[in-house]
Amino acid sequence: MFQKLAKKLRKKTELCAVLLSGGCGSRMQTEQTKQFLHILGVPIVVRSLLALQRCDEVKSIVIVARLEELDEYPPLLRRYGIDKVTKIVPGGSTRQRSAMQGLRAAPRGTTHIAIHDAARCLITPQQIHAVALDAYLYGAAAAACPAKDTVKLTDAGGFVKSTTDRAKTWLVATPQIFRIEQYRAAAYVAKEEGFEATDDAALLEHCSFPVKLTDCGYENIKITTKEDLAVAAALLKKREEGR
Repeated sequence: MFQKLAKKLRKKTELCAVLLSGGCGSRMQTEQTKQFLHILGVPIVVRSLLALQRCDEVKSIVIVARLEELDEYPPLLRRYGIDKVTKIVPGGSTRQRSAMQGLRAAPRGTTHIAIHDAARCLITPQQIHAVALDAYLYGAAAAACPAKDTVKLTDAGGFVKSTTDRAKTWLVATPQIFRIEQYRAAAYVAKEEGFEATDDAALLEHCSFPVKLTDCGYENIKITTKEDLAVAAALLKKREEGR
């Protein structure tokens, strides 16, 4: 029943994906910005762009990048045949402000906004599709996976204060997809109250909007360190061998 409703709602949606590609990658310890590093011959940011390009739900893409790197993107888009990008805009001083830059650049008529980290380049079009369907049904959805390890909360000194219920603990990733009017409202409240969130779903949680978590498995890792590059390469090789 829910799947039929989601398919019905799809006909009235215009999903714009905002790709956050403004990180400096300091933990990677390389001279080149991490999103331009290659995994199996393809730049990280291009792998994320191709996943968005190949997802039928995504109608347009806005890239939010570092000001000094804006000119790096058009040649990549031409080389890899990525034609859904409508704008490339400079980011803000924080992740939250960069997401707002992308929101402002979304095409007129956009009904839903997807925020995705360029560093999560193992996301698949099918997973983006699944998150989008949940967002159409519930208003907001985020890619996630159930926690496999026990998670403990600590005080400032590193001493355990409590242990979360693992059955109810999830690790949240991107894309995170929202009805655009809900996201705008949540972002406005956050700005007025000086609330800074580590992800976009937290903005909606702060306003008591429900957020559905979509299980996208454990391969949607964020490329942060050199070790992550090796893991991502191994996962991609496994995918290619399974075709």
